[in-house]
Amino acid sequence: MKILVTGGAGFIGSHIVDRLLEEGNEVTVMDLWESAEMKSNSGNTSFEFVKGNVLDDEKLGQNIEGKDIVIHMAAVLGTSETITTYDVEQVALTNVVGTVKLLKLCKNAGVKRVIVPTTPDVTWLNPYKITKAAIEKFCQLFHEEYGLEAVCLKLGNIYGSRERWLDGPKDAPYNYQKIVPTILMETMKGNSFKVFGNGEQKSEYIYVEDVVESFSRACDIEKYSGLGGKVIHIGRGSNFSVLDIVEATEKAWGRKIDLEFVDMRPGEHHVEISLDPNPLKEYLNYELQWDLEKGMGPTIEYYEEQYKQNY
Repeated sequence: MKILVTGGAGFIGSHIVDRLLEEGNEVTVMDLWESAEMKSNSGNTSFEFVKGNVLDDEKLGQNIEGKDIVIHMAAVLGTSETITTYDVEQVALTNVVGTVKLLKLCKNAGVKRVIVPTTPDVTWLNPYKITKAAIEKFCQLFHEEYGLEAVCLKLGNIYGSRERWLDGPKDAPYNYQKIVPTILMETMKGNSFKVFGNGEQKSEYIYVEDVVESFSRACDIEKYSGLGGKVIHIGRGSNFSVLDIVEATEKAWGRKIDLEFVDMRPGEHHVEISLDPNPLKEYLNYELQWDLEKGMGPTIEYYEEQYKQNY
């Protein structure tokens, strides 16, 4: 199939692109940033990289035309960062207006399926969570009112190789703070890991390969039909606290992690997030295969190598 992946140079997107190419698809990536992973595909005749912004109607439309599937990963990420670091208007424009532009263009181009990641339902008031909730509703609107088969995959905290960290790749348009890379990088730098609040807030932690498998299945239009308007949770119904993740990292890494407890970040408060595994079984016939112990090993190896290259 011919597939467009917006934001395909990012953490999850780059892994999805690799899988789609392995499966024999023709893949176009549209992103602000040509990462090392994108450059490594430059000799593949089934791959094309286009530097561009989803707010550019003309360029976006040109790259949607003729595609069977569009996977829309492009977004300004970060919870507190979308309050403290990025311009709130730009976050709203990119995440919401950019998505609506894309959905309109997909409908007009006759795209067979649009796949969009969203986030768990929480009461956090930050631009990222607000815009992701709006995106989910717009996808359902375009299915119900305009007949576009738009499906949302609701993701928890995804970890694995290629996730950026706060002072990560200098040429990346956006870097952000996520728990696993931050634990590893700060510890290797000789710093303590800052725990926001008491560390008891809980979320689902899903290894990136399980997410890639879910997106791959969602691209199989013939086998998994009738997904328009669906919101499919990518989870297993169990969660871990921040302190649980610290302990699991220590066990897998064989290193002690020094902790410093600090105030919660803007736009966040203590929550317990878990996802319903039943829609994933029902609609994509899949159950997650990677537990925390299995996924942590290759993740640690990747960041140890990144530390050597960057510091």
